[in-house]
Amino acid sequence: MSRSITSILKSAILAVWVGINVLVALCTLLAAYGGYIPPRIFPLAQLANMTFSGWVILSAILLAVNFIAVKRLTVMFGVTMLLCAGPLLTVFPINFNLGSPTPEEEKTSFSVLSYNVLGFRDNEEATPSWGNRTLSYIINSGADIVCLQEAAPLHGKGAYGNKAQRDSLAAIYPYYTELPDRAGETLLSKYPFKLIDTPQPDWGSGHYTAYEVNIDGHPTTVVNCHLQSIGLTPDDKELYRELTDKDTRPTKSELTKVKNDLIGKLSNAFITRAEQAQSIKDFLTGRGDNVILVGDFNDVPGSYAYRTIKSCGLRDAYSDCAFGPIITYNTNRFYFRIDHILYRGNFKAAEIKRGNIRSSDHYPLTATFIRDNKE
Repeated sequence: MSRSITSILKSAILAVWVGINVLVALCTLLAAYGGYIPPRIFPLAQLANMTFSGWVILSAILLAVNFIAVKRLTVMFGVTMLLCAGPLLTVFPINFNLGSPTPEEEKTSFSVLSYNVLGFRDNEEATPSWGNRTLSYIINSGADIVCLQEAAPLHGKGAYGNKAQRDSLAAIYPYYTELPDRAGETLLSKYPFKLIDTPQPDWGSGHYTAYEVNIDGHPTTVVNCHLQSIGLTPDDKELYRELTDKDTRPTKSELTKVKNDLIGKLSNAFITRAEQAQSIKDFLTGRGDNVILVGDFNDVPGSYAYRTIKSCGLRDAYSDCAFGPIITYNTNRFYFRIDHILYRGNFKAAEIKRGNIRSSDHYPLTATFIRDNKE
């Protein structure tokens, strides 16, 4: 009898373990390809997509455990990881030819900095006597084109930084425009440009601005975007921090608040970003070959908005010349890459770097491009 009970228990435990493994495999696949599902049909697929990296890590752990405990389940996870290879390489690119452009390549190179600057307020409340840390980073970045999001006016009453910093910016970047009413989208450029009209509805916190920049005689469309933010209140963010801090299971009231507040706001933002992404795609479809699109997507690589914009022939500079994942948002434990630099045209991404300064809630991202000499 005891052997029979032991056998039944083993079978039950195995069944539960198999069920857990199947569930994780299915969730990993949903997270990998959730970005293909329109948010209006199933917005939670986008939420799954945001957690893709976590599911990959969990799958890798179960793969290792099953290799020891239940070897036949390793086949399932091996197939799962193989099916997820494409989305995984978008998040975790593998490029071994890393390095700065050669002296010959530098002759036709130019660099673009994308930076959500939090209105030039210091996220760590640092107040050095020499000036504003964010402005200092931009001044010393060496970038040829600087696209800022959430930028406060750089001139006039209440401008951040000091006169010396503002004078330095004016000397480095003689071509400048700011649109405070469009999510603070600002362009600083060493090259002349003209603003392109981009009619768009009032979505709330999401906008995009376009410029035609003359880069050494090559007209290039540059799009600076800030897609719809989640719109979480300080209370929402505090709830998220409490949930990620807790060692015990969340209470029923906490789960209800997550369902009603956090998930609802996320779903609405996913839907709005999809509309904004389609508007940007429609705009770029009518433009020339040379395009650089940068900004704060408030969404991860592989998301529906990301894929929609990228589908008009754009490449991801990070996927093309980086190794491994990075985080571009550094606050409230939302550890994602939500700032992107996409491009197409007669140039290629040769290098991309993330700054580690934490004066804003976003890290700056700078890509160096090399023009095709065959043109």
